[in-house]
Amino acid sequence: MLHRRATPPLLMKHPITGKKVLYCNPGYSIRINELPEAESDEMLRYLYDHQLEERFRYTHQWTENDLLVWDHIGTIHRAIADYRPDEIRLMRRCQVMATKVFDPAFSGLTRAA
Repeated sequence: MLHRRATPPLLMKHPITGKKVLYCNPGYSIRINELPEAESDEMLRYLYDHQLEERFRYTHQWTENDLLVWDHIGTIHRAIADYRPDEIRLMRRCQVMATKVFDPAFSGLTRAA
């Protein structure tokens, strides 16, 4: 079976806020197709270093019954195995599936052009 690699844009517009979102991360992005390999590697390193700056990080100190929710678009997230093997880590993922493109007017965030 032939698998096709996805080539998402490096920058995209958030479908609700309209803000630009950097859409790459070290776990999935491997190349900027429009650049020579060495330049692509250098640019990705620069972008990854930028994304991982302390000012953009949120680290949660878990307590019982905590619930975290985040906007998946443009968010890098990972779990840190900071719990013992005998401790339960229950994680349930809920993903809202849209049947059409978001309508910014619905959110009340529409801006004048």
